[in-house]
Amino acid sequence: MNFTVQKGNIEDTVQFVLFLEAVRAGMPQQNWFYLDSADDVHSMMADGTMEFWMAFADKQLAAVFSILRSGLRSDNYGYDLKLCKEDLLRVIHMDTAAVHQDYRGFGLQVRLMQMAERELSGIGNRILLSTVHPENKFSLNNMLRQGYEIQT
Repeated sequence: MNFTVQKGNIEDTVQFVLFLEAVRAGMPQQNWFYLDSADDVHSMMADGTMEFWMAFADKQLAAVFSILRSGLRSDNYGYDLKLCKEDLLRVIHMDTAAVHQDYRGFGLQVRLMQMAERELSGIGNRILLSTVHPENKFSLNNMLRQGYEIQT
């Protein structure tokens, strides 16, 4: 199956949020998956806190992946790791990955994350952090296979 991947923009916010809501609604463990409101996503896109990528099978949205820059806000995962202020400013949250159930098994989560990582590598030395529910074996294994390590 062929997929087209593109970076989302602020005009794609509603499509992005509706997709996440639909994927979450089909999950047996919905508490594994936190959703920001459409207003919050729009605000984060507008101020540069969030970026996201979208994978399409023809014109059907198949998967999304987002990153967040938290800076020194209290939601920065770096605080959990006791990072210094300078390092906190380098943290990028590899945040949300969602794949429509019809397109699972095609490696889209990995492909979108790798695209984000390639783009982020062009903006200097960054610390990439993520959270995964410990029972979400599929996402956890995807992260471990890509070289991420469990820190806490």
